[in-house]
Amino acid sequence: MTDRTGFLSEEEALNAVGRLDRARLVRFVRAELIRPADAGGRVVYRQVDIARIELLCDLCDDFELEDEALALVMQLVDQLHGTRSDLVTLMQALGGEPEEVRARVMGRLGR
Repeated sequence: MTDRTGFLSEEEALNAVGRLDRARLVRFVRAELIRPADAGGRVVYRQVDIARIELLCDLCDDFELEDEALALVMQLVDQLHGTRSDLVTLMQALGGEPEEVRARVMGRLGR
């Protein structure tokens, strides 16, 4: 059962992702494509891990990607998420600036 922190056990993770079996999960962990958390000596999976596992299963099943290609794709996905987060932070900071500053920045961006 999912504990009160929202972590899932290995068995729950296996049940949460229909196309996931133990061998595939071990493969993902060994390749460091998934990094489960440690909760007091117990391996647990977060919701972000489950989403990542689902994406990995899609990539394996739909595109037959091997571990090296999976690692590259996931690295690019991680970079994209980081860049998106940085952009959101920048836009929030820009939103707090006076109108003339926002207009000048938007003008430089060609908008």
